[in-house]
Amino acid sequence: MDKRVLANERVKSQIEAALFTLMTEKHFSEITVSDIIRTAGVARASYYRNFDSKEEVIEKYMENQRRDVASLITFSNSVTDIFNEEKLVGALQHYLEQKDRLLLLYDNGFGTFLQEDMNRFAELTLGDIPQRSVKRYALYFLAGAMFNTTIQWLKSGARESPRTMARAFIKMLSQDFGELGGLDD
Repeated sequence: MDKRVLANERVKSQIEAALFTLMTEKHFSEITVSDIIRTAGVARASYYRNFDSKEEVIEKYMENQRRDVASLITFSNSVTDIFNEEKLVGALQHYLEQKDRLLLLYDNGFGTFLQEDMNRFAELTLGDIPQRSVKRYALYFLAGAMFNTTIQWLKSGARESPRTMARAFIKMLSQDFGELGGLDD
């Protein structure tokens, strides 16, 4: 890889790390670009070469998380994939590794942003459900339930293992939704 590309990736990483470090000290709304570049040790031009706003730093972080989880688990575009224990364990392990950052985002008012990101991920991994089908709402219901449960698990210190949580998800979803049958098209 080109040295300039590597150097730019390092700068992006420094900016992201700086933003998350600052969010441990003060609320996102109080953080300025000047704070970020000072903490990151990068030039203002380097910041604006890569990001238009501090929100874009978070958007890129979430995009990377989506990509990382997608590389861990390959779905077959079937809602039944949500019941695959190994895939859920992989995703939950990743979220556990990102626990501090995800909770910082959640605590700084990005819960809706995180939920929308999970919705987009569900749409991409589980495929298209026709707009005219009532079943499409089940996708968002499942994504919302999994998002809220995952956040509460992380907030409580993630005492249970990712495998235990995956099994709990599958049990809850199986009892309530089965194969998502019975919904009118």
